[in-house]
Amino acid sequence: MKYQLTNLSLDLGEEARPFEPMLAALLGGSPGDYRCPRLERRSLDARHKGNIRFLVNISFESARVFEGISLPPGTKLEPGPASVSFEVAPVTRKPRVVVVGTGPAGTFCALRLLDYGIQPILLERGPDMSERVRQVNALWNQGILDPEANSQFGEGGAGTFSDGKLTTRTGHPAIRFVLETFVRFGADPRILYLAKPHVGTDVIRKCSVLIRKEAQRRGAEYRFKTKLVDFREAGAIRAAVTDRGEEIPCDALVLAPGHSARDTFGMLQNHGVAMRQKAFAMGVRIEHPQDLIDRAQYGPSFGHPSLAPADYKLVCNLSNSRAAYSFCMCPGGEVIQCASEAGGLVVNGMSNAKRDSGFSNSGLVAKVNTSDFASEDLLAGMHLQRKWEQACFRAAGECYGAPAMSVRDFLDARATGLLPRTSFRPFAVPADLTTCLPEFVLAQLREALPEFENKIRGFGSREAILLAIESRTSSPIQLLRGDDGQSISHPGLYPCGEGAGFAGGITSAAVDGIRVAEWIARGAGAPTFEPFEKRIKSGDVATDY
Repeated sequence: MKYQLTNLSLDLGEEARPFEPMLAALLGGSPGDYRCPRLERRSLDARHKGNIRFLVNISFESARVFEGISLPPGTKLEPGPASVSFEVAPVTRKPRVVVVGTGPAGTFCALRLLDYGIQPILLERGPDMSERVRQVNALWNQGILDPEANSQFGEGGAGTFSDGKLTTRTGHPAIRFVLETFVRFGADPRILYLAKPHVGTDVIRKCSVLIRKEAQRRGAEYRFKTKLVDFREAGAIRAAVTDRGEEIPCDALVLAPGHSARDTFGMLQNHGVAMRQKAFAMGVRIEHPQDLIDRAQYGPSFGHPSLAPADYKLVCNLSNSRAAYSFCMCPGGEVIQCASEAGGLVVNGMSNAKRDSGFSNSGLVAKVNTSDFASEDLLAGMHLQRKWEQACFRAAGECYGAPAMSVRDFLDARATGLLPRTSFRPFAVPADLTTCLPEFVLAQLREALPEFENKIRGFGSREAILLAIESRTSSPIQLLRGDDGQSISHPGLYPCGEGAGFAGGITSAAVDGIRVAEWIARGAGAPTFEPFEKRIKSGDVATDY
C-alpha cells in the first residue's frame, strides 16, 4: 500500500540521508520494509534563526500495518498521493488556431492543443532564442536596444530573462503538468518537490528551445519576427493579420502577447474589444550583497552547506488601501535592463540556476490603483508606465543605463552621487530618484523602507542600492472573457496569460494557457477533462509573487 508521511521536521543535513532507515526509526520495522521512498515536498522553516529546519513530505510503499504509531507533533501518516494522467484523446473536429506569443501562456496552450491533435500556428513578434540572446547582450553590454528583440519580446517571452522561479499561489492541478513538462525538457527534477521551485534563466532558455522543437515535430508551426497587427471578423474571428501582410484564417485566435505588447493593446482598443483598467504596482529594484541577506535570514546557521542563498518576502500595509512590498525576489541574481521601447527604461531581476552572482535583488514596489490613472482611457495605466519609463531615460542621461541611488541617500533626501556596488548592466547612473517615480509611489517606499530594515537588519544600509524603474510588474489591463474562455465582445478571441490580465508569472501564465486550450478543445467536441475542470473559472486572476 502507498503512504505519505507529511510535515516531518528534519535538521539541516538530515534531508540528504537515505529515507528507508529514517522511516524505520519513525514507524518501526526494518529499512527493507519501506519501498520506493520519494520526496514529495520540501520547504525551509527559518522562523527561528537558532533552529532552522526542513519540513518534508515523503511517500513510500509498505506492506506493514501501522496502528498505534506515535509521531512527532504536527507529523501525519496518510494515504499516498494518487497519480494523475494528463493524456487525452484527439478531437475529430480540429479548429484552425492561431496563438499569439511564445511565452509560457502561448507555449503551454500550444502543447495542450497538440495533445488534442490540434496543430496551432504560433506568431512571435521577436526572433528565435539564439538571435534574441545576441540582441539582449547588445543592450546589456553596449546599450543598444532593439525594440523587437529584447527581454520582453522573442522566443520564450519575458520569463526567459527572469529568475525562472515557478512558485505560484494558484493551487491549480495543472501546475504538476507544467513542472513535469519543464523537467522533461531539461529542468532539475528537484522542482517537483521544492516548495519554491526555481529553474534559472540559463536553463529555461534551453527548455524553451527544446519545447519548441518538440512542438514543431508534433505539427505546430512557428513564425518568428511576425507581429499580429489586426484581425478580421464576421460575427466571429475569421483571420489573424500580420505585419507581413498575411491573413491567416483561424477559428480561434489566442492572445497571449505578454504585458509589454502595448501596440497590440492599442489595436484591441480600436476594435472595441472588451477590457477594463487593472491595478498594478510600480517602484524600483533594491539590491544587496547576498551575504548580508543570508546572515540576516539564517542567523547562526549562516554558511551551512544545506542552505541555498536566502530569499525574503516583505509587505508593509499602509493607509488608504496602499501597500509596498517586495516582488519577484532573486537570490544570487542580477538586476537587468528590460527596456522594450526607444526612449524608456525598465529594470527587472534575473538569476541563473546556480544563483551564484553574490548579489540579492528584489522589486520594491508600491500599489498603483486605477484611481491613480485619473483618466477614463482604458489604457491609462499603460500611459502612466510609459511616462515614468521615459522620465528614467532622461534621468540616466538619455541612455540605457539605469538611474540609481543608495537607500541611505534616498531616505535622507539627498543625492550624493555615491553608489554601492551593483550587478546591473550596462551601468548605473547616479541620479535623484524623486524625478523617476510618481510622488505617491515615492511616499509609499519612504514609509516602507524603515519597516523593512526592522525585519531584515541591513536592508536599508549603505550597501543597498535602488535602481529605477520597475514598472512592468503586471498588465495594466484585463481583457474580459466569459465562461467559455472567449472575449465577451469578440467570439473566437481567447485572451490568455499575463498580458491579458489573467496571470502573474511563469507558472500561472502556463496554467492559463492550458485552461484556454481546454476551452478550445471542449468547443471542438472534447469531453471535459476532470482533473483540470474542477478549478477552471473564467474570472480568476492568478499571481505568482
